[in-house]
Amino acid sequence: MNRRASALILGLLVILVLSILSSSFLYKQINHSFVTNRYADSTRALWLAESGLRVVDNDALCDSCTSAPVNVGQGYFVRNITKIGEKSEIINATASNTTTYYEVNATGTVSGVSRTINGVVNAKVSTLSVPAGNFPFGVQSSVDIKFQGASKVFGENTTSSDPDQDPEYYKENSSFSFPDLFGYTTSEIKGMSTLYNNTWPSGNVTDTNTPPRPIWVKAPSSSFNGNVYGSGILIVEGDLKITGKIDFDGIIYVIGKLFMAGTPLINGTILAESSASVDTTVTGTADIQHNTTAIENALEILERHTAFPPQVVSWKEIQ
Repeated sequence: MNRRASALILGLLVILVLSILSSSFLYKQINHSFVTNRYADSTRALWLAESGLRVVDNDALCDSCTSAPVNVGQGYFVRNITKIGEKSEIINATASNTTTYYEVNATGTVSGVSRTINGVVNAKVSTLSVPAGNFPFGVQSSVDIKFQGASKVFGENTTSSDPDQDPEYYKENSSFSFPDLFGYTTSEIKGMSTLYNNTWPSGNVTDTNTPPRPIWVKAPSSSFNGNVYGSGILIVEGDLKITGKIDFDGIIYVIGKLFMAGTPLINGTILAESSASVDTTVTGTADIQHNTTAIENALEILERHTAFPPQVVSWKEIQ
């Protein structure tokens, strides 16, 4: 009887030991699985944080903002962006670069595990502009200029003692070309312009598009005798014979012969690129005032801004 009891007790002890060993093994397995999954989630969270930094685009950049969570797979990332500086670089008379720097804290989260990367990105915008210095005259012509009547040409430096046609502000028999002045070919400008085909515009010719465009007129054979006012860049393809009224601030460029009568008021500059031997004629009560500010405002239409994708300058993980 005692032997049986001893065997039973011994068997129970063996079962107890085996149970303890099994429980310990099972605990280790569960803990190892948890640690492995936790490590995998942490690694995924880091990848998500890095993705949040790498995929920053120009639309996401701001002076100070926090993005909405972006879901990716089983996790998500959030970005905090702060502008930290700006640097401008003048390339030449027509080109400049502006580089803006941003601090980005990107946090990736998977199954409650989060990791954060702190990075710096830069965003460059290249600007190509046309200098107003390309247009130093109130009237510029590739042929002779004939002044008649009470016409006046003057500018910023003209004094009351100067003649009605201040020699500082007009130039005849001048050599110039459309691309050199505007930085675009005629076909490029025409392609971006509001077009009037074989008809003269009337009323307000200030372009209302956003951004505004040059006005391009393919001239009909008739004289221009309308009532036009406005500002910007007005290009006439063909002969321009003004017998009515035009009140314009900015740049008028004529690809053909120019005859100005009536009562034109030009505040800026007018140019005539003529292949004919016929003189450019300014008569009537034409007032042409060279105005650098009006020219600069007109040339803003042609400014080209190219935004490059943000580049990661540096990054590190933060706790």
